[in-house]
Amino acid sequence: MQVYKVPYNFRHEEKVFGGYASLRQGIYLILAIFSLGIVFIPNLLISIKVVLTAIFISIFALCAFLKIEEINADKYFINILKYFFRKKIYIYER
Repeated sequence: MQVYKVPYNFRHEEKVFGGYASLRQGIYLILAIFSLGIVFIPNLLISIKVVLTAIFISIFALCAFLKIEEINADKYFINILKYFFRKKIYIYER
């Protein structure tokens, strides 16, 4: 029996949910749905509830589906944060 090498494609995520969304995207969508729980907080103005819910849903949707230069948005934002908080080397430092 011949054995063939199986090519692994690590550039793309495996679509788990109905062939449309990956596990990472599914988690972000679940977080977006849970952010609707802000609506049920008592003693908060309805306008504040709507604004907070819209902000959280848009952030989670962007992290789930947006790609910036072929990099997922969540990884892109993490790389930006790593860049800002890393120790920088200054050549002409006194």
